[in-house]
Formats: sequence, C-alpha cells, structure tokens
Amino acid sequence: MKLPRRNSLILVVAVMAAFASTAVFWSCDNTFHVFDDIQTEVRQVGTDIFENATVKALGDDGTNYYAAMAKIWYRPMAGGDWKVLPIAGDSDYYSYSLVSDPAGAAIYAAVEKSGALAVYNGTAAGTVWTAVPLGSLEGLNLDDLYFSNGTLFALAHSGTGSTVKYSLHYSNGTLAFAATTLADLDLPLLGIGWDGANYLSPTSERVYTATANTGPWSESTPAGGKSFGGIAVDSAKDIHLSTLDGYLYTWDGSAWSAAKTIKANQTLGMVAEVETTPGSGVYRLLVAHGNIGYYEFDGATAIDGSDSGTAFGTPASAYTTTVYGKSVLAVHSASTVDEILIGLASQGSSTGYALYSNTYASGKWSGWSAE
Repeated sequence: MKLPRRNSLILVVAVMAAFASTAVFWSCDNTFHVFDDIQTEVRQVGTDIFENATVKALGDDGTNYYAAMAKIWYRPMAGGDWKVLPIAGDSDYYSYSLVSDPAGAAIYAAVEKSGALAVYNGTAAGTVWTAVPLGSLEGLNLDDLYFSNGTLFALAHSGTGSTVKYSLHYSNGTLAFAATTLADLDLPLLGIGWDGANYLSPTSERVYTATANTGPWSESTPAGGKSFGGIAVDSAKDIHLSTLDGYLYTWDGSAWSAAKTIKANQTLGMVAEVETTPGSGVYRLLVAHGNIGYYEFDGATAIDGSDSGTAFGTPASAYTTTVYGKSVLAVHSASTVDEILIGLASQGSSTGYALYSNTYASGKWSGWSAE
C-alpha cells in the first residue's frame, strides 16, 4: 500500500533531519574528521615520471637533486623540472644505484651501458663524468653503492639462486675498486655506518664491524636474536639499527643499547636522521614502517608519520599524508636548502607518486608534496 503523499514527505524530512543531527554530531567530534577532510582535501598532483613508480635512492651535490629509478633523474635544488640525467653523454643506460658525497660536490652512479657495468664519479652538477675502474668488481653483479667516511663502497654478488654470495668492495672514488675481507656472505648488506672509529654494516641477520675499510671485519651483532631492516648514523655518530619486529638498537661507539620499542610486531626498515627545525640541532629519526609510511622517533617516543604530532607531515587531508600507505626506501636532507626528499615504492597505486618533498619556511614544514 502506498503512503499518502503528505506522509511520504514528512517521512523523508524526518530521515533527513535525523541524518543532519548525526552529521552535526560527527562534525563536532574531532575523532572522525569526516567533514573536515572533505573540505580541506586537495588532490596531490606530481610529475608523471614518479606516478606508480619506485625511487630507490636520492642525493644532491649542492646544485641539483638526484633520484634513481630505472634511470637517474635530476632537477635544480632552486626549483625546476625533473629531467633524465645523461651520464658520460649517454641517456641510454639502466641505473643500479646512486650515492652523493655529503662533504663535497660529487655524486656516484652505478649503471649498465651496452650490457656492461660501469661506475662513474660525477662533478660540475652532473656534467663531468669520470669512470671509476671496476677492479675487484670485474665479472660480478653490482647490487648497491654506499658512501661512508669519505669512502665509496660497492655491494656485489656472484652466482645465482642458492649459490649467490655477496661481497663488499671499496674505492676512494677515483682509484679502482678493491675487495674487502667481508665476502662470501649468504645475505646482502643493508648499508654502512661510521662512528668515528669503526665501520658497522648489517645483513638482516648479523652485524659486522671493522676499524679499516679493508677489514678485517668481525661480527658485532646485538643480543636478542632480532632480524634487521636498516641502518643510519646520526649527528652524534651513534649508529641506529632497526629490526623487522619493531625495535631499534643504538651503537654508542663501544656497545649496543638494549632494544628500544618503536612499534612492537611491526616491520621496520630504512632509518634516517633529520632536524626538526633547520639549524636547531634538534633531531628526529625517521624509521620506515613496513609498507605504510614511517615513524618519527625522538629517542623516547615514536609517532606514526600520519599522526598530528609529527614534525614533517600535515594530517588534515588524506592527500597531504600520501606518504602513508607506501614503502619508504630513501630519505634525503638537502645539503644547502631547508628541504627533505622522501623516496617511495608506490607501484600498484595509480594515484600515488614515488617522490615527495617537504620544505621548511615561515617557521614550519610544508608537509609532504608530490614532486
């Protein structure tokens, strides 16, 4: 049976009134953010090259930023468009890795050109390239480059499948690579840190240390049976080591601290130190959190990178926190300007970008914006 028209209108008005009263309740309760997000949300629009992509390494030489994907891209730090970086006059290459020298104006790139491995030293804002002789890398497969204590390191492997073995090599950036004593490893190294007297380098299972880049390298794994995800050196030359179950160890130059809880039972990865305010000498660690963004850690408290207490994010809109929800692979604090770049794996997300920047101006950080 149909309701009389008047009663139907009354029913509709009553339903709308009930919804409106509920909406008012939501809008007054800041835990929901329903209407706040709708009103403030602005869609991120970045460069097409970084959409649904992966940025695996970042650097700068005081003039340009560099971002490594399948090729190396660059843009002036003062602003401008991202372009493919020609290496030794050639843009037809595949990029394995990129690092920059934080104390100088040099970058280092490992690439494959015409089916052959090559490592280059780039100066003059990436316009002058000098090949670094492969030396002990000859015939090996290169996995990554690291830069620590003025030394260029290369991680390489031989063999395939179950026969793969990893080894560490070094150069001063000009002379041919030479082998260190850290070799025949079953697992790849995650990076290298220098505390002023010792190198430390972890795999996911063990940590190795040496007082010289050549070695001898010995084991110095913190107690607890943890698996490791990333390593970083801070401004005090303490070395931080994240774990795959949510903890952080710190090496003070002679011993490891007890494991500090970042977020129990969460996979942690890359670690980097950044200043909360440029020039303040106040720092936080950014710790990659599995595939859902990062934590900020002040040494006592960890804050999810999408929360309101973060120094480097603006959580008013889902689009201004789009770092959340992706794997963080690299964080780079600019050497000459007040800016941070963050490189991500955003593959599988048609609306996501792989590179974001965060600029400090007028007493605050801008929040992450797609490059």
